[in-house]
Amino acid sequence: MKLSAEEYCQLFRMDQPYFNFNRKEFIKRFGLDFLDSLKDHYNNQLIGYPKYSVFKNEISQAQNIFNGISELVEKAGKKPLSKGLWNVFYASYVIEARKLLFKHIQEKIDHKKKIAASQWAPLKDLSDKLHADEDKTKIKPSKKGKPNP
Repeated sequence: MKLSAEEYCQLFRMDQPYFNFNRKEFIKRFGLDFLDSLKDHYNNQLIGYPKYSVFKNEISQAQNIFNGISELVEKAGKKPLSKGLWNVFYASYVIEARKLLFKHIQEKIDHKKKIAASQWAPLKDLSDKLHADEDKTKIKPSKKGKPNP
């Protein structure tokens, strides 16, 4: 990544009290820096193809910087960065890069998700049915305002 946690905080004024930074702009910049870091790293490799271990290392570095930013924001007396914000970055940049660079790995991940979803589907259906039955057993208030016996 090109910037440190401190530089991101300064750039987006995250450590300033009563200032709400632009989350879309932050994710866009953070994501583009991640992609540039990947590109620079792969351009410097002697081997002509990207290694998945290097990709995972870049993700780890991005997460460390993100966590560092979150800690600095919290030290400034503000709420730390949310897990949802990390998830937006991950879905928008990491998964999209993995689809392009490591299509076979992304296909394996998608296949495992599909299998897991199909295995849990009967349980979800049962849960939905039980919750629907629960609504039928709730005590309804009396129409006359009197308590039910």
